[in-house]
Amino acid sequence: MLRLIEEEKRKAEEMVEEEKIVIRKKRKREWYEAFRWMFTSGGFLVIGGRDARTNELIIKKYLEEGDLFFHADVVGAPAVVMKRGEEAGEGDILEAAIFSASYSRAWRMGLYRVPVFYVRASQVTLSPPSGEYRPRGGAIIKGKREWTEAPLGIYLGFDERFFVSAVERDNVLFQLLPGRMPRDEAARLILKSLNLDKSFMDELVPLLPPGDVDVRVLKLKTSER
Repeated sequence: MLRLIEEEKRKAEEMVEEEKIVIRKKRKREWYEAFRWMFTSGGFLVIGGRDARTNELIIKKYLEEGDLFFHADVVGAPAVVMKRGEEAGEGDILEAAIFSASYSRAWRMGLYRVPVFYVRASQVTLSPPSGEYRPRGGAIIKGKREWTEAPLGIYLGFDERFFVSAVERDNVLFQLLPGRMPRDEAARLILKSLNLDKSFMDELVPLLPPGDVDVRVLKLKTSER
């Protein structure tokens, strides 16, 4: 009888453990996590502004020689920088363009593809020519622009922290497309799917595109406890 009771107790403890909600552990955040960010398939860091202030901060402090600057061809698009972008190939450049398009106002507008241009760091300034006006959060672009067409849509993964990707990879879990689900509702669905505590919400929401979404589950990962 005692053995049977112990066995049932063990099974109950295992069930509780399986249903345990994972709470976020404290960790040191990287500098680029102050912005929207991702790494391309080739390992290039891409950062984007969250608002007018961070758009200007990215240009003033983080845009350096050898980087590429991206901007979707819609009003309200973020300033996007690919670090060491001049070394990147076409695939990585397209990924940065997708990132730029997906975090632009085009998402809220229900668009599925938008033109995106990119230029070298030396072609970008915050100082307008005499007599011209630069809106807050905007930039002045000099010289020729390179253009590409970029679809809207990103992939979301989780590995101790949330991250996004412009292309499907082995470790991404969800695909996010323009849709009808409010961002907060989508965030709750994602946390519930991964059995994660709401303490992850402030890390997840800034990585979601700026509008309603369609969340497609690609696979689910068992979170480490």
